[in-house]
Amino acid sequence: TVDGVQCSSLDFLEIEGCNKMCYNGGALLSTSCQCLQGFTGSCCELDVDECANANGGCQQQCTNEVGSFKCDCFEGFVINEMNICKDIDECTDQNNGGCESLCMNYYGSHACGCLPPKILEMDGRTCASENHCATHPEAVNCTHGCVIHNNQFKCECPEGYRFDEKTFQCNDIDECQSDPMFCAGGTCISGTGKALCECGIGRGLDSDGVQCIDVNECKAGISQCSHTCVNRNAGHVCLCPAGMIVGKDHKTCEDENECLREPSPCSHSCKDLEGSYACSCPLNMELEHDNRTCCEIGKCIRPLSAEGKTSGSDKLIITISVIAVVVVAVLVVVIWRMLRRNLSTSEKVLRAIKQGDTSAPDVYYNPNSESMELETRGMGVAAEVAKAEPYQTFHRKNVKSYGITDDDNAISKDL
Repeated sequence: TVDGVQCSSLDFLEIEGCNKMCYNGGALLSTSCQCLQGFTGSCCELDVDECANANGGCQQQCTNEVGSFKCDCFEGFVINEMNICKDIDECTDQNNGGCESLCMNYYGSHACGCLPPKILEMDGRTCASENHCATHPEAVNCTHGCVIHNNQFKCECPEGYRFDEKTFQCNDIDECQSDPMFCAGGTCISGTGKALCECGIGRGLDSDGVQCIDVNECKAGISQCSHTCVNRNAGHVCLCPAGMIVGKDHKTCEDENECLREPSPCSHSCKDLEGSYACSCPLNMELEHDNRTCCEIGKCIRPLSAEGKTSGSDKLIITISVIAVVVVAVLVVVIWRMLRRNLSTSEKVLRAIKQGDTSAPDVYYNPNSESMELETRGMGVAAEVAKAEPYQTFHRKNVKSYGITDDDNAISKDL
């Protein structure tokens, strides 16, 4: 029930703003939606973020997915069937962890070492015969650092600098000028050391840290949309189900007061509900089938059936109406053809008489029918008029218009 009114299942979904359905595979039971695991909300429209609660029960990493989640491990670990991360002993593999000499395993990692007097080179795996950074006379000229590489010393420069072999100096690199692809799609800011790249809202650096690309905030889980998130280039938008609108924070869906719309959705009284609204009517009135317009009781437009088809009584009324229209149309055509045939014959006879193409018949006025009657020559005017074959009757105004007679009171006239 809603406000004391008994509602059906579809009424409940309409009030809840679910558009008469449960989302994400949810099942409608009585007046509520039963959601599948991983979804929640009155219409099952919300994904459950399992990672937000105790890290989803994962030991290390938890990744939320639509309707589900998965557990992962940091580098150097492997997950077992119990979702427990176990350390990988890299030193026990066939490559000795990639070390030339000594391999030492650590929890989640490992390291290589060398037996004295050898020293570990800059690759962290290979052993050099000696520490050339300490023994070579030119190694002291390195301004930033010295490393061993391929059994030789090498001056090391921090990121954003380039080593000059002649001066043994580390010179700053202007990436904004030297590399046109650096910070493509963003703003390059040059300075001491590595240049900075500003990509702007909704964008970020790619995996190489060189170009600006769109960030899918919806998949990254940083949108903070309360309901539906739609990614767009350099941004995203939050959407809400029917009956709700995005709040001022552009993230949270709030109930929309549809009764404040202009024009109002109801013809008379409107009451706002959570996710929907309800219309009501004054006394002696009831709602139309659109549930918005009020009309006098018993005078509302009859709605269509639930299947979108007309009822049996509606079909009968429509059938009778169609038959009546057809009958009237047929009668009109028949009468028109009769009148047309009568007028056509009259015109032909009158024209023929006036032009002298035929012998003049007798015309006389019949006071009973108030018309001029035409009789074939050789037959009695009054006695044989009924036997005339053929004969034609004209109204006086038609006879006058053809110049047969101007005398409205004439009883007969020989043409």
